[in-house]
Amino acid sequence: MKRYGWLIALGIGALLAFALATLPAGIAAGRLEKLGVQAASFTGSIWTGRATGLAWHGVPVGDLEWHLMPAALLRGRVAGHARLVREDATLDSEFNLSFAGDARLAGTTFTCPIATLSALPIGVPKGWQGRVSGKFDEIVIAGGWPTTLRGTLDMDGLVAPPPRNASVGGFHVVLPHPQPHGEGTLPDHLTAQVSDKEGPFSVEGQLSVGKDRSFLLEGMVAPRGTMPENMRRSLELLGPADAAGRRPFSVSGTL
Repeated sequence: MKRYGWLIALGIGALLAFALATLPAGIAAGRLEKLGVQAASFTGSIWTGRATGLAWHGVPVGDLEWHLMPAALLRGRVAGHARLVREDATLDSEFNLSFAGDARLAGTTFTCPIATLSALPIGVPKGWQGRVSGKFDEIVIAGGWPTTLRGTLDMDGLVAPPPRNASVGGFHVVLPHPQPHGEGTLPDHLTAQVSDKEGPFSVEGQLSVGKDRSFLLEGMVAPRGTMPENMRRSLELLGPADAAGRRPFSVSGTL
C-alpha cells in the first residue's frame, strides 16, 4: 500500500487541480455584488472568463473579459489582464491585487464619454459633454488612495453644462507634473500638468490633489482669437493681463 501512496497522492492532486481549473466564472458573482457590480451572465472559468451586461450601481458599463495567472496566488496576489468593452468606451489593463485591497495597474488605456463617467459614483461633475482618453504606464493604489499615477489624459470636445453650453475645447494632462511647485511638492499630493489643445483659451496650469481630496488648480490663461463677450468679461474678472495677454487663475475645492 505504501508503494502506491505517491500514486494516490498524485491522483488526488490532479483531481484538485482539475477542479480548480474548471471553477465556473459565476462564482465571482457574489463578490462583485458586494462591490455594487451586477452582470447579466457569466461564461468561462474563474481563470479565463467573461461577464456580459455588467453594471456598477445600476449604471451599464459593458462586457468584461479577464485572464488570471494562478501562480500569483502563491504570492498572496490576484494578477492578470482585463478588458472592458461597451459601444462607446473601452478599458484595458494588466492588474496585480493584494488580498488586503492594494493594487497596481500597468499598461492601462481607456476611452469614454465624459457623460458616462459622470453617471458613475466617482465624483465627475454632471452636465459636461466631451470625451476623455488615458494612457497610464503605472497606477498604484494603497489604502484606497492612488499613491502613484504615471501617464497622460486627453479631454476633447468639452462643452460646459447648461445654461452656458459653451465649447471650451480640449486639454492634455500629464501625471505627475514634470516640475511641480507650491502644493505640488507636499507629501501625499498628486500633481498634474494641464495644457490646452484647442479652444477659446490658452491654458498652462498645475493641478494638485491632496489625500483629503482637496484640490488646487492654478496657472495662466489667455484668450485665443475672438471669443464671445461673456467669456471675455469672465477673463477680465481675473485681473489685469501681463504683456503676453495672460492672467493668473486659481480654483480650489474638494472632490
